[in-house]
This record gives sequence, structure tokens and C-alpha cells, in this order.
Amino acid sequence: MKKICILLACAVSVSCNDWFGISPDGTSVTEDRFFRNENAYLNALTDIYTQLRAESLYGGTLTVGEVEFMGQNFQPGTTRYAAAGVLDYSDATFAAAIEQTYVDMYRAIASCNNLIDHIEHTQVVFNDKSRKRIITGELYGLRGALHFELLRLFHPAYAVNPNFVGLPYMTRFGMTASAGLSTTAFLEQVLNDLDRAAKELKGVDPIFSGFSLSSVLPGEIDSRLRTFCMNYYAVQAVRARVCLYMGDYPQAAACAEEVFEHQTLVEKRYRLFYFFAPGEYGDDLSFSREHIFGISTMPEGFPEFTEALYGEGGAVVTSDYAEIFPDTHDTRYRDWFDNSQPDRVLMSRKFGTESVLNGYLSTGGTENVLPCRAPFIKLGEVALIHAEALARQAGTEVATAAARILELQQARDITELSERLEDPAFTCEDLLEYVEREYRRDFFGEGQLFFYYKRLNRTTMPKSDGTELEMTSERYTWPIPAVSVHANQL
Repeated sequence: MKKICILLACAVSVSCNDWFGISPDGTSVTEDRFFRNENAYLNALTDIYTQLRAESLYGGTLTVGEVEFMGQNFQPGTTRYAAAGVLDYSDATFAAAIEQTYVDMYRAIASCNNLIDHIEHTQVVFNDKSRKRIITGELYGLRGALHFELLRLFHPAYAVNPNFVGLPYMTRFGMTASAGLSTTAFLEQVLNDLDRAAKELKGVDPIFSGFSLSSVLPGEIDSRLRTFCMNYYAVQAVRARVCLYMGDYPQAAACAEEVFEHQTLVEKRYRLFYFFAPGEYGDDLSFSREHIFGISTMPEGFPEFTEALYGEGGAVVTSDYAEIFPDTHDTRYRDWFDNSQPDRVLMSRKFGTESVLNGYLSTGGTENVLPCRAPFIKLGEVALIHAEALARQAGTEVATAAARILELQQARDITELSERLEDPAFTCEDLLEYVEREYRRDFFGEGQLFFYYKRLNRTTMPKSDGTELEMTSERYTWPIPAVSVHANQL
């Protein structure tokens, strides 16, 4: 695997509020003075990505934390997550976590709105016009994607009640929360933002040509970092996720198929995301090369938090673990879990301190051990979206719908589906069972399984202790916090 460099920009951890501090002469530094050149916009955008790795967001609650325990992949090892495991929203600790996620997600959206307002009205002349388009596209993509995350949590599933009125969709900075929208109207805004993002990024995003080892000029968009950002393909992947959620299967399939164009248009050695082959990933146990967009982390943050949460004395993998992974050749079975105690399987490796990004060098040319990153959306999910969207459309050939799952399973060193496809009676309806199997296998610690069950409005979920958890629309839906929040202010 070709080694590539990574800049330290992803590790910037300065708050937006800190940028607007005190100047050397003791006067306030206004935002207009701060946004005086294109580098300032790049720095402010980096800050938004830094916000997303907070423990209340993708550094905890929305990945390895509360939402993961809601999906029943694990039996909580501490009382902190017990309420999440039984969906008890009245619990004070769980309610506080929900409120913090609500506040911090809207704060990140506010940062997007603030930067959008400045970049669309700036008099700054960018050295390269494409940089302005890339920054603008990332901002609209983030705003749409983050709003959709809130919708999935705080609104009932679209299939259950598309007319539910709940959250506001914030498009201006400095306003208090506006009136709540219906799910349908909210999703229209999400799609508008994603469409705007795609329009800005189309043709100018460096991800189209893959990575390059050439020198990066000051302020230049580095092609090597595009999967740490809301790039063009990440926008289309999120759009596929949204369309599947809405039951728009043709659009979901089309967006998913476009994401896979990266695999055919770019040589493997230049690709920024692709399926690992068995044995190719080394210590990159989170399979980061499959992340279309992932959140950078710090060594003392997400990896240590995850290792404590899922290591010895922590959460135990669901009791039907052996049924989920019947083939022990599966790379996930072998590399994510500690199977030394069959009655107490742990997942301390996938996002732990020993999992690092594979094949990266520091700018000085020496090995740079970078911690695993938290996936926002990855190739495996897009493969499953594509397969499901095709399978649910009348007239689809089962082999066509199955193709993406076959790619995923080949990367995992299993042949389960290929063997079933030899049966001439195997149908697209049967294929949906394999979509679910892969949702149960591929997303441990990623907070996605819960949303799969919610989207389909399943009346029960397999509980982590081996029983069934009765589900209702109310149990699938986080209560909107009864807190007065200036949701669109920093």
C-alpha cells in the first residue's frame, strides 16, 4: 500500500470563540478582521471538524456511546449506559447526554452558518477560485448531514409519520431557534443543502483525481486529506442514506452507484477510499481506508475512551455474537474482538489505542502513528444502501442487487452470500436478510444499527442479553430537550 502524508491541520483544536479574542493592543478582534484571507476560512472550517469529535458527538454518544448501546450490540459494563441500553429517556444521566448532543450539534451547525454567511459575502479574493467552492461545498454538505443526524434521533421514522413537526432547520447564524418543521419539510431542506454542496464540489474536489504526493502550497486544499472532510463522494453517500430513509429507492441507488465510481475512475494506488483486502490492513483495525468521511481524533481522546468503554471490565458483546459471525474466518471476527473468554467477548481493538491509520507518514518522511478515526459514513454502508435500494425495486435481477454485498463479503474473507446465490430459487426478498446480517456485523461501535431498525420501524429488536426488546415509535425517538437554547449561536 502506498504511504501518504498527512498534515497536522486535522489536529487543530482551537475553538471558534477563541479566534475572536483580544488583539495585542487590547481591543477585540472582530470577525471581519479575522476573515481577512482564505487561510482564515480554512482554519475556521477545520475548527468545525474539531467540534465534531466531542464526546457528545462522534467522539462518543453518536458512535461508541449511547446510540450504540441503543442498537443492542453490547451489554453495558457501567451504569452510565444502562438507561441507553433499555431506552429509558427519563433517566437523568441519559437525558443530560441527549441534551448535550442536541446543544453541541446545533452549535456545530451554527458554526457552519456563520462561515457560510461570511464566505458568501466576503470581499476576499481567493488565490484559486476552486478553494472557495470547496469550502462552500463542505459547509453546505456538513449543514445538511448534521441536520439529518438530528432528524434521525429526534423525529419518528419517515415511514411512520412524515408529518411530525419537531426540530427547526437553521440556515442563518445569530437567530434563536425558529419554528419546528415537519419531517417532510425538514428533509427537503436537507436535500437542498446536499444538492448545493454537490454542485459546489463537482469537478473541483481533489478527490476526483485521488491523492497526490506533490507539495501543497499554503492554503491549498490537500487531496490527501479529503476523507477527513465532507468531500463530494461523502455528500453523495449521505444523500444515498437520506433517500433510502425516505423510501426513494431509485435515487438512493443512483447516489450509491456514483460513490462507487471512485473505484473505477481512479487507479487503486491513488484512491482515497476502497475496500481492504483480507490481511492488507495491518494495525488499521477500524478499516479507515473504507471511510468515505471520518472524524479525526486525538490519541488521548476517542481511542482511550473506546478502550476503557469496551476493554476488560467494560461492555460485553451481544450474547448472540456467535450467530452473527458463524464463519470464524471473517476478518471482523478475528481482528475486532477478544474471543479468549467465549462467555465474555470484548471489542477492545477496533477503535482502541492499538488501532492506527495504516500507511501514513509525517511531513518529515518518518512513520507517524495516527490514532483511528471515527467513521461518519463508509463504503460498506453505501454498498448495503445500493443492494437494498435495488432489491426493493421491482424487476431487479438478484445478481445485480447482490453485487455490492459480494464485494463487501469478499473483503471480509467470507463466501456466505456467493454460496446462496447458487440456489436458483434465491430472490431479492431473500437478499434483504443478508443486508440485515451485514448491518449487524459491520457497524460494531459505529452507532448505525439502531437507525437501521428505526428506519424499518421494527416492532422488536434483538436485545443484547438474548431476549427481544419491544419497540414503538416513541421508543425509537429521542425526546426534544425542554431547554431554552439559542441553538444557532456559538
